[in-house]
Amino acid sequence: MTTIAYHHSTQIICVDSLTTTSHSIVTDQAQKCQRVYNGFVFASGNCTEIYHLLSNWQKNCFEAISCTFFFINKQDQVFYGEIRHGKRFLEPLQVNWAIGSGANWAIAAMDFGKSALEAVQYACKRDKSTGGKVHTFSLSNTAKWLSLGAALKIQA
Repeated sequence: MTTIAYHHSTQIICVDSLTTTSHSIVTDQAQKCQRVYNGFVFASGNCTEIYHLLSNWQKNCFEAISCTFFFINKQDQVFYGEIRHGKRFLEPLQVNWAIGSGANWAIAAMDFGKSALEAVQYACKRDKSTGGKVHTFSLSNTAKWLSLGAALKIQA
């Protein structure tokens, strides 16, 4: 799956770049920040469900999908989101949080004082579905995110 970590006090989101199936690595160069009409989405889950999430974002009408996501609106506010009963639900994030298969590893790392980058790097060591390069996104610089869906600062 993936690991996406949000560190509240530094306003940093970090994400791995690995995409897998149940048996194989698809790529370790996946771009996981996507532009939507009213902000940005970092999603975790099945690729088909993420595509459905992004394709239906504006009309807010979804099939039964189970991906979770972070949403950053045009005011640079961060929300945890999920789809329930065919609709998008958002919860403002005021704490460190992570989503994806490596979320528990990342949250534990941040609980022990690690940054979002260090948290995702730790998840890369422990979670079989997290890996590749770790991309760092600063909420103080969302204007730079626009060139690939988002401009990346790549960390090894």
